[in-house]
Amino acid sequence: MPDPSGGGAARPPARYRLTPPSVALAPLLVEQRNALHRAEAAFSMLTEQYRTTAAHPAGSVVEVVVGREQVAHRFHQLQRGAQRELLMFLVGEPSAVAREDADISESSALDRGVDFRVVATKDYLDGPGVGRDVRAGISAGLEIRLAESLPLKMMVSDRERAMVPLDMADSGGEPSAIVVHRSGLLTALVQLFEREWAQARPLFDTSTGVRAEPAADDRPTEGELEVLALMLAGVSDRRVASQLDVSIRTVERRTRRLMDRAGADSRLQLGWYAARAGWL
Repeated sequence: MPDPSGGGAARPPARYRLTPPSVALAPLLVEQRNALHRAEAAFSMLTEQYRTTAAHPAGSVVEVVVGREQVAHRFHQLQRGAQRELLMFLVGEPSAVAREDADISESSALDRGVDFRVVATKDYLDGPGVGRDVRAGISAGLEIRLAESLPLKMMVSDRERAMVPLDMADSGGEPSAIVVHRSGLLTALVQLFEREWAQARPLFDTSTGVRAEPAADDRPTEGELEVLALMLAGVSDRRVASQLDVSIRTVERRTRRLMDRAGADSRLQLGWYAARAGWL
């Protein structure tokens, strides 16, 4: 029973235990990060609804955006507002949106679980640091393929809106773009993407950088595959030449062509690429 005088037993002093910050704070940081992503998505959706109601007349198909800041703002708005899918053509150097800023929006979309598919031209991959960023994107879930050429730059958000840059000469040297809303034109742009996607070669990450799958007409010849099979079996060049009844120089030439085709610096890398590409 409690002491009628009001003097109960003294409570034991509070005791604290030291916990690693990674354990104590990580769940809080994850929760705050997810809340921020939800807020960004909600903000983009509300802004888009406002723009559609106030600035986009009913029945209009195309919205023209002029100016570097305006084009960049609209680009990020469409990319960050995507909830299901992003489709993109990448050609050459960015003109209105810095690549670093585009990478941030890309990471945000991948973190939200948006399906992100990209078709890029070879000249786009020539930019400084692009290979590193593409490797990081592939690791995060980005699907990217390589095409010899593309007819235009483009981004499609949730198959509801597309953004296509215009020639800077048409706007007095300022970057400009059109935003295409749901229409037959948008459907045609989506079909154009799917056609180019089907014909492009997949890119994948390797120990030496990003590589493209070989084109159908760029596969090794039968003679090269014979050399490759014996080489991977551990047979020396001299014995390969003897078994195939060719000269050692021919074996070396075929091996070099295989390594050039795979972009490999060693026979070990060539073997890995051959397995990855399904040559044997």
